[in-house]
Amino acid sequence: MSEAGPARFLVVALGAEGTRVAIPAERVRALAPVPALTRVPRGPAALAGLAERRGTALPVLDLARLVVPNAGPVLPGRMVLAEAGEPVGLLVARVAGLARDPGGAAILDLPGLIAGLRPRRAMGSAETAVPAAEPAAPRAVPMKALLALEAAGRSYALPLDAVEAVTRRPDTVSADPAGGPAALGAMPWHGRALPLLCLSTCLGLGGAPGTRVAVLGRIGLVAERIGPVLRVRPEAIDPVPRALRRQGSTSSVSTHVAATALAAGFVRLDDGSLVCLLSPDALTGESAPDRAPAVPVAAGPEPMVVIDLAGSAYGLPAGAVREVRPAPDALTPVPGAPDGFAGMLALRGGILPVLDLRCRLGLPPGAATMRRRLVVIEAAGLRAGLLVDGAARLVRPDTGAVRPAPDAGGDAVTRGAEPTDGLPRLIDPAALLGCAAPAGRVPA
Repeated sequence: MSEAGPARFLVVALGAEGTRVAIPAERVRALAPVPALTRVPRGPAALAGLAERRGTALPVLDLARLVVPNAGPVLPGRMVLAEAGEPVGLLVARVAGLARDPGGAAILDLPGLIAGLRPRRAMGSAETAVPAAEPAAPRAVPMKALLALEAAGRSYALPLDAVEAVTRRPDTVSADPAGGPAALGAMPWHGRALPLLCLSTCLGLGGAPGTRVAVLGRIGLVAERIGPVLRVRPEAIDPVPRALRRQGSTSSVSTHVAATALAAGFVRLDDGSLVCLLSPDALTGESAPDRAPAVPVAAGPEPMVVIDLAGSAYGLPAGAVREVRPAPDALTPVPGAPDGFAGMLALRGGILPVLDLRCRLGLPPGAATMRRRLVVIEAAGLRAGLLVDGAARLVRPDTGAVRPAPDAGGDAVTRGAEPTDGLPRLIDPAALLGCAAPAGRVPA
């Protein structure tokens, strides 16, 4: 076993007697239930069997017998999916949590331990052998480690390197007189009082405190569930659209953090879903992002795409419309988003902010129908999708037919047609995207 290791460790218990060991977090890929195992004839004592994992055979080892070859069998409670040159499953009695300091737990050298099994060749064949002891080849693209969290039934993530430890929330905590709406009190932590914040309250999802605590510097973030560790490529993390970033009060843990400042980006997972990546700085009150300025667009007698909203016709400049497609069935919500912001959509390898145009223009909400459409627009380097009741036709107003429209939509409906010519009011995309709601910056 090595005497030193990375800055984070997954601490696990090997048996009922409470013996603990620490696995470097960089080796941990996920936590999973104990799978059905296929026994390997004449296999070493540490080899519990083989499990099917995404179409391949995964060697599963009894970690207690791997560490102490003469140890007796224990009843496993969880499987740790780890990387030791090749994927391997490790059966443990219990997962204690993620910690920066493993305390008295021995730090494991997984490749070295597994190397001791190789000469015995008791797996039955080369295809089912325990991973070899050779060190893993350097990855062409370094993976980003994230820690998954759940708040109010929704999935979020934090950068793993920002989490000092994961622990259990004590049954009783001391009161925090200066605490805000999200404050749950304070718990003792390494000789100091650690203020606890309810993650679901910070996100504007109501009070649903959990039992797990992620320690982020000077605060503890309480969630319903924490883990597993996610490994994603850097290009799978998209930044927060600039227009979504808002000034918020993050100067103290006793002040309710502005939810619009909590998102640091969005993670595109392999299954096509999006997970909101939270900002540790915003949660701990160490920074507040700037708001993007609005960029105006010039008026002109250009063709317009006519859309239907609440039985009325509106127009969008045809030059700003990139595509019209059926409305999506589901969107990924953003914590504390402004009115009119429906959520985020994974589209062609990127993310697209989606606005509810009815809400943005102050119109009553409507039921989803088969005619509902998503209109993707772009203006001044910003892109977003607009949910509309329907998209009809392309028209070209006559020169002089477009005039200022001071009402019906405020800064978004800035131009319109004369009432006598039957043309719809024209929506200004730059005003809509730059001033009113989040929009994604178009990649260069």
